[in-house]
Amino acid sequence: MQPILLRWGNLTISSYAVMMTLGLIAAAFVSLSEARRRHIRSAMMLDAVLAAVTIGIVTARLGYAIINWEYYRDHAAEILRVWQGGLNWQIGLIGGSIGAWLIAQRADSPWRIMDALASGAALSVGFGWIGSYLSATAYGRELSPGDPFFFLAIDAPDWYSSVNPRWPTQLIGAVWAALIFVLLWSTRQRDWPAGRRYWLFVAAYSLGAFIIGFTRADDIPQLAGWRIDQIFDALFLLAGVIQLFRLHRTRRTDAAPPIGADASHA
Repeated sequence: MQPILLRWGNLTISSYAVMMTLGLIAAAFVSLSEARRRHIRSAMMLDAVLAAVTIGIVTARLGYAIINWEYYRDHAAEILRVWQGGLNWQIGLIGGSIGAWLIAQRADSPWRIMDALASGAALSVGFGWIGSYLSATAYGRELSPGDPFFFLAIDAPDWYSSVNPRWPTQLIGAVWAALIFVLLWSTRQRDWPAGRRYWLFVAAYSLGAFIIGFTRADDIPQLAGWRIDQIFDALFLLAGVIQLFRLHRTRRTDAAPPIGADASHA
């Protein structure tokens, strides 16, 4: 682990901040490349990316602070220290999507822009997980010899620098995000309905985040014995699946022949 990447006088650069920056740059590059392929104006796509990043980070941080208000009400100054880690991806997705959607209204099909952002978003959260690994945030639960999954354990610290065999939670998150990126990128040539890629990202990443939540040990409020973030993950997964199902039904309806048509008529 290397939470601090560089110290130079009073300047401190954290690994988390560097990885997040690299992730956002990579996401912007991927989204702009996809926009060119889809013949979306680069200026509009760049505006959408900037809106998604700016509003997404602000809302993700505020969402994290609200969820963990028990701590931040006595440490309000730390809310602005985004580079230390601590972003709620679900609230960030809502905020970033709203920002991008407002820009996308200038396009003929706003969902085409949201689809172009989806691949970049998957890549960005992958970098975020690596940043969490380096900064010892979103760390995994401890594993003991004899546990069924002890073979996966890595010696890693928690936020309090206590090193023990743990679930490689952050690395699993990074791998899951990378797999989603590969899925979206490798199928970019397919003629899918507008919006499918966006909702596929939401559903697939939410599913992974929900499962990964069982391996996490970082403090977060719970509701009825469930982590708050897992409850959000379940709701986002449900929303994504519903929207994908609606898009599938719409596509089948559009492709169906008119009622009464004679398919054998030449």
